[in-house]
Amino acid sequence: MLDTINKDMSLRDTVKDWLKEGKEIKAPNPLCSKRLVIKNLNQIKELLEEDSPYIAKERIKWLISDIENGKLNAGEL
Repeated sequence: MLDTINKDMSLRDTVKDWLKEGKEIKAPNPLCSKRLVIKNLNQIKELLEEDSPYIAKERIKWLISDIENGKLNAGEL
């Protein structure tokens, strides 16, 4: 347990040093554009209502891929 505490303290100290040096630490934005996700879901819903389940399935795959690859990130569109 002491090793874990020492590693945590060491990481915390390292980050404090980075901040003192003026290093900017940025984490990727985990959010997606709500507007674009809703737009895509409405289009998929229409495909299902029109009895096009195969195309809807493909659109869902594309939507998932776009989200995973950051193509729908909020604030970057």
